[in-house]
Amino acid sequence: MDNLHDAIAQFNARAEERNWVQYCDPDNAFIMRECDELIELWNWARGDKDMPARDDLPVRVLKPYLPRLSLVERIQDDPPRFKFRLVGTIMTRSLSERTGQAFDHESATEEQTDRWTQSSILSLTVKRPLRFPTVMQRHMVGEMLLLPLADETDTPRFVIAYGRYEPTRDWSVREPRSFAPAS
Repeated sequence: MDNLHDAIAQFNARAEERNWVQYCDPDNAFIMRECDELIELWNWARGDKDMPARDDLPVRVLKPYLPRLSLVERIQDDPPRFKFRLVGTIMTRSLSERTGQAFDHESATEEQTDRWTQSSILSLTVKRPLRFPTVMQRHMVGEMLLLPLADETDTPRFVIAYGRYEPTRDWSVREPRSFAPAS
């Protein structure tokens, strides 16, 4: 087993042990078409690097995705701490307004802080897009895409999170693409 699969397996073991509402899908079998689109943008911005830098993905390129997007930054390494730099309007409806708040803000539960921290660390460690299927309160299901970004010194520091949660959505059916990839 390689490092990617080992890291995902360790995360999933922790998720099961702690009864988290999400796990990491080792197959990255995305259902939302927007996830494929964002991964294409991420790969375009990345070029031949491990991951793109935050400045390589300008807001104008991300504009169609902003309502469901969050940007977080690792603000401390030991122990790891993260802060929300941007929370989209639709994400705010389920998370409340968290822009500028650390994951461990008083309004976050211990489970949320731990889950968000560990999934962000996993994304920055493997330097690849990752899929996190989620089931909240047994009736709200969805998926989350995490995309790691580097800072200006190529240090993994930022994570874009994009997600959608819907109570009636059949998450086994893959959505059709909305545009053709640029050549």
